[in-house]
Amino acid sequence: MKKVLLFVYDSFAEFEISILITCLRGKGIQLETFSINTNDIPIISAGNLKILADHSIKNINSNDYEALLIPGGSPYPLLENELLLSLIRDFYTNNKMIGAICGGPALLGAAGILNEISYTASLSKEDREYADVLNWTNKRQDYLVIDQNVITATGSNYLKFAEEVLRALGTISEDDKEPLKYFAVPSIN
Repeated sequence: MKKVLLFVYDSFAEFEISILITCLRGKGIQLETFSINTNDIPIISAGNLKILADHSIKNINSNDYEALLIPGGSPYPLLENELLLSLIRDFYTNNKMIGAICGGPALLGAAGILNEISYTASLSKEDREYADVLNWTNKRQDYLVIDQNVITATGSNYLKFAEEVLRALGTISEDDKEPLKYFAVPSIN
């Protein structure tokens, strides 16, 4: 069974990944969460959802996972966490899929990855706390960017982000143009 790792941190935007994590389960992919805290300290999301991570970062081995997911939120306090940045670099250099949405790409920037790839994010030059880690030259004004093994998206583009992550994991055919139509089109039944 494929396993995917989700980074959770105080302020993470749970709505940006809720459809994706629902679909992962439906596709038989095991999702595991981790935080920089010990796994007995609750993480509080942007919507005040309290969760306990499955693992502390100290217990993570990237070889156990197919992909790393980084939701948006306010990751500024984590930009210098060397354990986290090292783990992100490990996924990248080992050509494992990384998906980062909204403010999540700031952590990719802090890890040095945005110097090598094109990306998008819901961050701008006005977000001064991220100015030193984001490579503005490589930022694209697109809703979603795929470059090498990295998928980035703006926060409101969470449905297309979910589709492309699922496609990269091999659970959606390249021919399927609207694989998550159920979540996009209102039903009357």
